[in-house]
Amino acid sequence: MRIGIYNHQHMVGSCPICRQTYVQGMIADAQKCQSKALSIYGQDCEFFNYTDLGDYPPEDIDRPGIHHLLEDVTAGKLDVVICYTLNKISTDIDLIMKVYQTIRENNVELITFADGKHAMEVMDRALENWKKTH
Repeated sequence: MRIGIYNHQHMVGSCPICRQTYVQGMIADAQKCQSKALSIYGQDCEFFNYTDLGDYPPEDIDRPGIHHLLEDVTAGKLDVVICYTLNKISTDIDLIMKVYQTIRENNVELITFADGKHAMEVMDRALENWKKTH
């Protein structure tokens, strides 16, 4: 199972100690995501990390990490995408739905640390409703 772990931390002009705290938090989140994926898919997993740390607004997805993730999704390089929470992708619902649509169109699963595969069930229903209005 090829699993992409996505993590985003918006950080503007933070002090060096704050930056270190952000990075440590992102590492901890990635480790939690990896543990969650292992509990769902078993030990036969290969992990790829996609990270955006810096002055990238949470309501925008114009970030190198998410672009690389989506390129790998469309190229068939991933089976699963996991993120700690959906707001790590974006705080804009339309952008989350566009990303999710790309993920699902490529037969890739999306799970979150908190919700596991249940996140995908909820997102599938939301995507159907979203498509009706867009």
